[in-house]
Order: sequence, then structure tokens, then C-alpha cells
Amino acid sequence: MYSQVKSKNTDPISNSIKTSLEQILQTPYPGRLSLYEKSPDLEISIEEFEIFALDRLKVLKEVELAYIRGPTTEQIQKRIIEVSTKYLPLSGRKHKPINVLVSERRKDYVSHFILRLSFSRTEELRSWFVKQESNLFKARFMNFDKEDQELLFTAANMDLRSISESEAKELDAKTGGYCGVDNFYEVDFEKALDLVYKRKVVLIAGKAYVPRSEITSLLVEEYRTRLNDSTIVCGRALPRLEGDDRLLPVLQNMSAQYAVTEYQSSGAAGEINHTDIDKLSKYFPPCMLNLHTKLRENSHLRHGGRMQYGLFIKGIGLKLPEALTFWRQAFSKTVSEDKFNKEYAYNIRHSFGLEGKRQNYTPFSCSKIISSNPPSTGDYHGCPFKHFAPNRLNQYLGAVCESGGAGSDMETGRKISEIVQLAKQNHYQVACTRFLELQISNRLNAKSNNSKGAMSGIPNNDLISGNAESSIVVEGISHPNSYFDLNFGNGKIIPKDQKQKVQV
Repeated sequence: MYSQVKSKNTDPISNSIKTSLEQILQTPYPGRLSLYEKSPDLEISIEEFEIFALDRLKVLKEVELAYIRGPTTEQIQKRIIEVSTKYLPLSGRKHKPINVLVSERRKDYVSHFILRLSFSRTEELRSWFVKQESNLFKARFMNFDKEDQELLFTAANMDLRSISESEAKELDAKTGGYCGVDNFYEVDFEKALDLVYKRKVVLIAGKAYVPRSEITSLLVEEYRTRLNDSTIVCGRALPRLEGDDRLLPVLQNMSAQYAVTEYQSSGAAGEINHTDIDKLSKYFPPCMLNLHTKLRENSHLRHGGRMQYGLFIKGIGLKLPEALTFWRQAFSKTVSEDKFNKEYAYNIRHSFGLEGKRQNYTPFSCSKIISSNPPSTGDYHGCPFKHFAPNRLNQYLGAVCESGGAGSDMETGRKISEIVQLAKQNHYQVACTRFLELQISNRLNAKSNNSKGAMSGIPNNDLISGNAESSIVVEGISHPNSYFDLNFGNGKIIPKDQKQKVQV
């Protein structure tokens, strides 16, 4: 599949600016966008191998960030197309000569399979890769002209059947005029589960009738399913690369640069002990602040809450001896010391890699928290933006703002209402990012108004942002510990030479 020999360009070359459909159909890459079902059989240099992979990884990371930052579909689409055009352009046949088109499609095709190899090693890596590739696929498809879309539908072979005019009239009659004059396609309902869930199709006798306007969702779901199955097969084949000192280091480096779940502590708060947790809690993200509050109220957390919260405070700098002391004291009202040592201490040591298979566990990412089992009665883990009802979320965020010392004026209330709307639209990480910006802005504005010229006693990290009146903008939040780092540094990560013993 790959070698260190730099390939010679054997693709047909044309100096014509416009490429005919017949010309492009005769190349190895007839479609502007592919379902990537057949692995490439060509020679490629190690240099190209690495460049292609890095460029695609840049695009996938920007795709993830676009969805986190959001919030509108138009903004997300625009950003994805901008970054993919920059690193992985896929020009239309009417705009570039055939040699340029083939070169672009070759890079896109090969880079996909390189990252597929790299990200098939674990379930978590596969999940991230499939999600970002599917979002990239959708954005590109929606940006293509009708000719390119039809070519892709043909290549997908999805067993879609366009219903006849008489069937359309019958369908419209059965639905009381709901279908109107839109073009509909018939497909087995199992292939349109996402649209069934959103109630955007008509179901009759096991068949889903999908309107033309929703056909993109059907294609993207088909692509997602096929890609997920392919990455599983790819993962099983990876052991064959063991001992390959050319490709394996490059592939491992690619997946190592995926840092969403493998959080590395910045040590933003400096040296942490168990007595600092209460003081630091005002910088916690809503999910962790909720767990901290419930732990103090009930002197206990169930397993899901202990895992989510315990790894979080480990990530901000709480070492094992301090962690054992923190949990022992937190449980002291409901659990005896003997019971704590027998039933709880083992799990704490286990999370630090000192028991069991001795894996040093990392804090949970936002995606893991959002996609994990939802909290039931008596549980407090999870994501408030996903698992709280809108009214409860509104009240909770307002209370967090008030407890942070920034008050809760009308403007804050308006912004919280907007954040709750984002959460209702399933933009959980966008909502979390907006709330972080609100927290930082409110805190800095309050300190600016109340303490002008009297900054003694305020830690250095509270002065980093400069003008408190300016609007705070932070990168999209994808990890609770990143939220803490940014909140503690007022939107910035504190440089190592400025870190100190916590004085909050």
C-alpha cells in the first residue's frame, strides 16, 4: 500500500482549465468526494505520508472546534469549508485542470486512510475519528453542486427508490397533505433511524419515505455506519504493522496529537492540597461544581460521581496522599474510617495507577461525560447542560453566577437564557463555553468596579486579562479540566513562571 519510494505522477494531465466529466470519470478518483471504501494501492513517500496525515489532522481538529464554538449551522459550515479548502482542497471539475483535480483528490483519499490506520487502535480514538470525518463529509457534501452530489449518491448505492408521481399523491393523501409536492425516496426504516428519531420521515409498513430535503442526513448516516465498521476491521489488522519502523512511529504520533481525552495537567493552580479544594471550587465547571456541592451536602457520592469528580480534582493537581485525605474527610459524616479504608480507598489508589492493572487514569473529557450513562435518582454525575431540565439549568447557572461574587443582573440573566437555549438545541459544549466567558467577564467587571486602584490581596492570575471591560472570548471547551485552567487564568493558561502556591 505504501512505500518510501516517491511516486511518479502517472495520472493523465491536461492543460485545459476546465475538465470534462468524461475525463475525470476515467481517473482513479472519479468522485469529488468519496466514501473511502477501497484502500489505495499506490506508492507514496514517507515525507508525503506524514504531510498528508498532518494536514488532515489539522482539518479534523478544526471540524471539532467549529462544532464546539458554533452556534449556528451556517457558522459551522463556513468554518469547516474554509479550513478544508486550505489544507485539503477539493475543487470542482469546471474550475481546475485535470492534473490539479487528481492531485487534490489523491491527497484527500490517501490522507483519510492514513488517519484511519492511526485512529483505529482504540474504541475512543475510533469514535473521535468517525465523528469528525462524518461532520467533514456532511459539510463538504452540502457545499457541492448537484452534479457532484448525484455522483456520490450513485456511488453510495444506498437502495434508494424515488417514488412515482402516483405514489406521491397516494402518500400525500395518507398523510393528510403533509407531503405536498416534495420529492420522496423510499428506504428501509433501519437506514433512516436518525430521521425517524427526529420525526422527519413518513413511516408505512417498515418503509421510511424520506423527503429530498433530508436526503443528506440519510447519506451521512450511511457513511458514518460504513466508516465505523471499516475502522473496526482496520483495528484488527493493525498488529501486522508491529515491527515496521517506518510507518508505526508516524501513525502513533498522529493519534498522540489527539489530546481531547488525554488531558495533561497544566498545574494552573500551582501546589494543591486537600484544603484548597473548597477555595478553588468557584473556578470549577458547572458539572464539577455540582458534584462538589452535592458531596458537601450529602457527605457522599455514588460511584459515577466519585469517578468523574475524583479524576477531575486529580487533574488539577491533587496528589494521592492528599486525595485520600480529602475523600476520607468528605465521607466522615456517613462512612467510618474502617469502612472507608475497606470500600473506598482501593478505588482511589486504583485511579492513580497503584492497584489492579495499574493504569494511571486521566480525567473524563466532555464527550465522555456527555455520552456516558445519564444520572438516575441519587446520582449527580453527567453534564448539567445535557441532563438538567431547562428551568433547573437556568436557576443553577444563575446561582453559580451569584455565588461567584459577580451578582446576577438583567444582562447576566439574558445571557443565561441564551445559554439555556443553546443547551436545548443540543449544543452542550457551546453552551458551556459561553458560560465560561460569562463567568470570567462578570468576575473581572465586578472586580474592576469594586476595587479600582486597590488590587492588594487579589492573586496575580486575576490581573492577566488586562481590560476587565473587554469581552472575554475563549477557545471551545472540550474538557472540564481545560475549563478550570482557563477560568482560573481568566481566559488564558498561566505561564509556568507565574504559577505559585494557590492563594484563592
